[in-house]
Amino acid sequence: VRANPYCYKGRLRLNTANELLNTSLEVEQRLHEVSFPFLVLHGGEDKVTDKAVSQQLYNDAASSDKSFKLYPGMWHGLLYGELPENIEIVFADIISWLNQRSEFGNSRLERELKLQDDEILISKQK
Repeated sequence: VRANPYCYKGRLRLNTANELLNTSLEVEQRLHEVSFPFLVLHGGEDKVTDKAVSQQLYNDAASSDKSFKLYPGMWHGLLYGELPENIEIVFADIISWLNQRSEFGNSRLERELKLQDDEILISKQK
């Protein structure tokens, strides 16, 4: 991270910190609205973000297709700050999750889009 020229390394500006806090609070209050498929990956030794919040997203989200994976002993940067063998484990989990869902093709997405379109048509007709 320190060597990455695209990472800001200065002090956090007060307004930026305030907006991050406000956005985080709003997102936390709306976790129950999350209905799309998702995979949460979290390092067990992460000191940047609280694993309890990732667990809360998993618990509160309305999605019927959700997965939570906690990696004991790993840190925040699961794909760049870990040992190569740990990074391989994380990538394998991501690829496996994607492969399981791609076996079904896009029929689920097409069905959801059709339902959205139907709802829009019905609301326009009213």
